[in-house]
Amino acid sequence: MNKITDSINNPDARHYFENVTRGGKPEGDVTTQQYEDAVNDIIAAVDDVIADAKDTAARMRLGSIPEAISFSYIARTYFGKSRAWLMQKINGNVVNGRKTGFTDEESRQFRLALIDISNKLSAAARNF
Repeated sequence: MNKITDSINNPDARHYFENVTRGGKPEGDVTTQQYEDAVNDIIAAVDDVIADAKDTAARMRLGSIPEAISFSYIARTYFGKSRAWLMQKINGNVVNGRKTGFTDEESRQFRLALIDISNKLSAAARNF
């Protein structure tokens, strides 16, 4: 597993922060700019970890739903897109060099689609 300090691009700043995170005294000199850049590198790495955790949580919340209902239908009906597009969003795939995921609006739309399908299934079960 990588350490968060591995994300620091500048080797001098990485060494400085590695000593600090181990509880040691800062060793070496870093400029204010190197320090700020290292902090920004760490923030970006933490943001990536948070995004990955959110993607994993979203997939886990779906459970066996992808096996039970047609994601092709959801993609076409609620988004006007392909099943592949929807699965890329759900799985957080890298497409054209960028990691995909739901925007806030797409997430809301997906939630509403699941609610609509749930209501349709409930009505069908009651009328069967």
